[in-house]
Amino acid sequence: MTKNINNNNPKKGFTLIEVILSIAILGIISTTFMTMFASGIVGISNSGKKSVFNYIAQDRLESNINDSTNLEGNITDLEILSISKGKVNVETSTKSISLKFPNNPNSYIVNGRKIDVTYLQYGSVFKRLTTFTSN
Repeated sequence: MTKNINNNNPKKGFTLIEVILSIAILGIISTTFMTMFASGIVGISNSGKKSVFNYIAQDRLESNINDSTNLEGNITDLEILSISKGKVNVETSTKSISLKFPNNPNSYIVNGRKIDVTYLQYGSVFKRLTTFTSN
């Protein structure tokens, strides 16, 4: 009896080393993508908080421009809830500014009201919005 050996059909598959290396490479790549994803989520969250703080400060500034009375310290409960880590401070003062234009030797004096809104944005960074409205 003769045994027929067929070498045309070798065993197919991956070796153990190939499988371990492919899993290691896949783990490194997925870790990199997960780190980038987590950093993106943190960045989006911080940007959203900064936008809320900027909106509230801009609202206080515009409210003070539209109302001739001094709105210092007049902060609503919603704003206090939104700015749990900070405070909005509105200061108004009368001021005169001098304007000089090129090719004109005259200077012009404008009387008006200076409005400063100072607020703690996120963390320990203070921001200030300033505007001047003429009388």
